[in-house]
Amino acid sequence: MIRGARMSRSTRRGLVLAGLLAAVSLWLASGDHEDAAEPIEGLDTRLDYALEDFEMRGFDEKGALAIRLWAPRLTNEAATRIGRVQQPRVEVLHEGRLWNIMAETATISDDQGQVFLGGDVRLERAGAPDLGPLEVDSRDVTLVVDERIARSASDVRMEDPAGELRARGFRIDMRTDEFQLHHDVQGVYVLP
Repeated sequence: MIRGARMSRSTRRGLVLAGLLAAVSLWLASGDHEDAAEPIEGLDTRLDYALEDFEMRGFDEKGALAIRLWAPRLTNEAATRIGRVQQPRVEVLHEGRLWNIMAETATISDDQGQVFLGGDVRLERAGAPDLGPLEVDSRDVTLVVDERIARSASDVRMEDPAGELRARGFRIDMRTDEFQLHHDVQGVYVLP
C-alpha cells in the first residue's frame, strides 16, 4: 500500500467479503461439515453405452488369436450386460484354418462365451491346405467361442466343390472341421 493513501470503505468491504467467501468455499470443499450428502443406497452406476467401429478379439490358452468379431456399432445394456451388434463379421481361427461368418445381428452373452448370430447367417471355411472351401447358410446360429463350435436347429444348406447338403439342424466344430447334420438330410453330389 502506498504511504499516506487511504483505503476507501467500499474497497475494505470488498476485501472482507472476498475473504469471507474464500473461507466458506474452503469449508464446503473440505467436507468436514455435518450436512454432507450420504451416498444413495442401491444406485446403479453402470452405464448403457454404444461403440462405433467395434472390434472384439479373443485369444486361446497359448495367446494366439482365436476369434475376431467386428461391426459398425455395438450397444451395451448395463442392466443385462449384454452387447448387441448389427451386421457383425466374425473370423474364427485355429491352426491355420480360417472361418468367416456374416450375420444380420449378433448378441454377445454377458460372459462373452457365446455369440448368438441372428437372421440369415453365412459361414465360410476358407480353403485350408488339406480341405477345400465350404459355404454354410442357415439362420439363428449360436457360436460357442472357446470351443469354436457353431450350431443351430434351423434349416441349413452346405455347399463345397463336391456338392450340396441340406438338413434341419447342424453342429460344426471349427477346430476339427467336423460337422453333424441332424434331421431330414438330403444331398446332391457332383461326380468328377
